[in-house]
Amino acid sequence: MNAPAEAFSGSRARFEDLAGLLASTECLAMEHGELESAVEARGRELLRQMLQDHLDLRALREERLGAVRDGQHVERSRVEADHARALETVFGTVQVRRLAYRAPERGNLHPADALLNLPNERHSHGLRRLAAIESSRGSYDGTVEAVARATGQLLGKRRGSSWRGRRPVTSPSSTRPARTSPSRATTCSSSRPTARAW
Repeated sequence: MNAPAEAFSGSRARFEDLAGLLASTECLAMEHGELESAVEARGRELLRQMLQDHLDLRALREERLGAVRDGQHVERSRVEADHARALETVFGTVQVRRLAYRAPERGNLHPADALLNLPNERHSHGLRRLAAIESSRGSYDGTVEAVARATGQLLGKRRGSSWRGRRPVTSPSSTRPARTSPSRATTCSSSRPTARAW
């Protein structure tokens, strides 16, 4: 399936911005340290935008499933598009938009969350893994500084402290549900991220 013409237009604009900077007279006069800093900052934003554009494309292509039930076998018969949640990643914050399957007095189910293996919390597995590794090496302040240097992301004190003593996060493929045909029923356990109301 071909991507629509506007897909990744934001990423292309970020790339052209970075390429234009590197070709500028200003950059030609920079020392290598200044160049590294400029490329690091704009390069990270380029990667964040590429991830965002990919997530937007997934949202555009998400197909409505025939039937979705929770762990108590209660069907979600109403479907709404463009339900969004924030995800803090090693590149920056992105928005994940997906279909929400709804029923009266029940939390929304988002099968796309399970396909992406999204955590219940805002922070991605990659960011949590990095914080857990750094927290095992030293103090909270050192963890915050190390994560900020590597990703540009600032951890709150409460969040950073909660990672101390944790093992690095893994994302086993066994936790991901099998891809389901739109004509088949899908069961989403209420204990998984898909049952979260965002």
